Amino acid sequence: MFLTLTPNPCLEKTFRVPNFATSGSFRIGADAIRENVGGKGINAARVAARFGMRSIALAPLGPNLREYLQKLASAEAFELYAIEVEALTRTCHNVVSDTTSTELLEAGYPLSVGEGTKLFEAWRAHLGACEMALIGGSYPPSDNGAWLQHASILCSMARAANKKLIYDGKGEAFRRAVFGAHSPWAIKPNVEEARELLRTPIETRDEERAAVRQLRHRGIELVLLSCGARGLWVGWENEIEWFAAPRVTTVSAVGSGDSLCGAFAAKYLETGDVWESVRWGVAAGSANAARLEAASVGPDEVAALVPQVRRELGEIRLMN
Repeated sequence: MFLTLTPNPCLEKTFRVPNFATSGSFRIGADAIRENVGGKGINAARVAARFGMRSIALAPLGPNLREYLQKLASAEAFELYAIEVEALTRTCHNVVSDTTSTELLEAGYPLSVGEGTKLFEAWRAHLGACEMALIGGSYPPSDNGAWLQHASILCSMARAANKKLIYDGKGEAFRRAVFGAHSPWAIKPNVEEARELLRTPIETRDEERAAVRQLRHRGIELVLLSCGARGLWVGWENEIEWFAAPRVTTVSAVGSGDSLCGAFAAKYLETGDVWESVRWGVAAGSANAARLEAASVGPDEVAALVPQVRRELGEIRLMN
């Protein structure tokens, strides 16, 4: 079983609007609107489930959208486990035009300390049955500094349960977890997030590869550094390798990183092969970019792109 936690879930609304501009009025028909339960961990669970992996997505859901999101999820292949909280659940909008995609992302609403404890309890209750876990996305904004340690505790719980944990996040809570005493097994930052993690410029391919090396030296066993439509750097064991992404006509890249994580997790749990699972993950990210709906790819369309994922050895003897 693949377990995910999304600390800041959302109702994700996607609009297809030809000739969209930042001013003016646009009437949108029902057939041009898509609604999904959203957030990185939920999206990854959706994709993994479409690959045949039983997936449970934990998420704190507020009273404004809880029932509606549970209704949307009931038609999905993954299981949504709602952690009931009083904090409102956000809505995020993605406007897809002819050649552009514009996101309007609510930051989210603060969770209480007691609601943070509810997340710990749900995480602990499900960890034992899972084979791999993932924390996806950032935390809602909060003035309470205790939240900065929340993800570190989740990582410690996964380590104590001897579970492989992927963390695909951002922000200070993510940074503290990555560089804490019980770091996750794998992380999937993009270049901007890696820049924030390491607090160093990353502008060139050499600097990207150096960032992977630094993160591996910090104790992360598997580093997946996303470079968007270009591809993915992978640091694993004694190697750093580059996986060039297939070229597709991009409709919307929203959810591509989540699709990568979900497909990677499903394939890794099936095969135990990191490199082959990465190929499927990269192909899933590209397949997602060619679709309107975020993180809704399936194995057939991904399989068609796997042969186009080009793998190049970037560096060996990484840990010397």
